[in-house]
This record gives sequence, C-alpha cells and structure tokens, in this order.
Amino acid sequence: MGERKTGGRIHPGLYFLIILPIPFWGQSGVRAMGVEPAVILTKQDNGKEARVRGGQSFQVRLEGMGGTGYWWYVQPLDGRHVDLISEKTEAGKEGRVGGPSLGIWTFRAKDPGTTEIKMDYYRAWEGVERAAERFRVKIIVE
Repeated sequence: MGERKTGGRIHPGLYFLIILPIPFWGQSGVRAMGVEPAVILTKQDNGKEARVRGGQSFQVRLEGMGGTGYWWYVQPLDGRHVDLISEKTEAGKEGRVGGPSLGIWTFRAKDPGTTEIKMDYYRAWEGVERAAERFRVKIIVE
C-alpha cells in the first residue's frame, strides 16, 4: 500500500470546531478572564440590601466548618430576578481537613425587581428548621 500525503493542512471546516469552544471554557466569560463580580456579599451584609444590574453576576461568600456537618444551603429563588449559576467550596487558609471552608455562590441578576437571597446553615440530616445561622440579603435588580 502506498502512503497518503495530506500536505499537513487542516480542512477549513475543522477550524470552526477548534475555535468554537474557546469562549465556553470556564464557568463564565467574566470569571474565566479573572475579573471579580461587581458585587460580593459576605456575612457582614446579612440583613442588608444590594443593587445589581440585569445581566450582572454577583457572589455570596460565606464561611463554614466542614468537619461539623453544617453547611450553607440556598433556599428556593425567585427565578424572575436571579439565577444561581455556580457554587464552589474553597479550603480555608489553614488547609486542614475538616477545618474552615469558604462557600462561593455566583448568581446572575435577570429582570428588574426586588427579591431576597435566603441561605441557611444547617446539617442536612437535621433540616432547615434546626438551622444554626441564617443569611438574608435583599437584592434590587435595576
């Protein structure tokens, strides 16, 4: 059998398949570029309000103790005004197993209006009724 030479060229249609996925790497275009969301809410914002623009992403960052069984849970959202787009956990500064961890929830604002982000810190097997802490923040989407 003879060798088939391709000349080292890529078929023009394959460029589309190679280039198309690039914008979708990472969890969002803004985060993939290393840009922080415009609004970051922490425990100190409990009971307060925050203003965000429609289409803008914002984060809630809350610390928890992994080894205790407690964790922060987002209560059902008003899908007209906000969506939860990602959730991740980072190990605490000490890096100890079972030590403090940081929960990071990224939301995207949608249609204008007012809603509330409700999060409760509890053990899953005990239920929300036995929550040790509660986090509430009023979100005004402009």
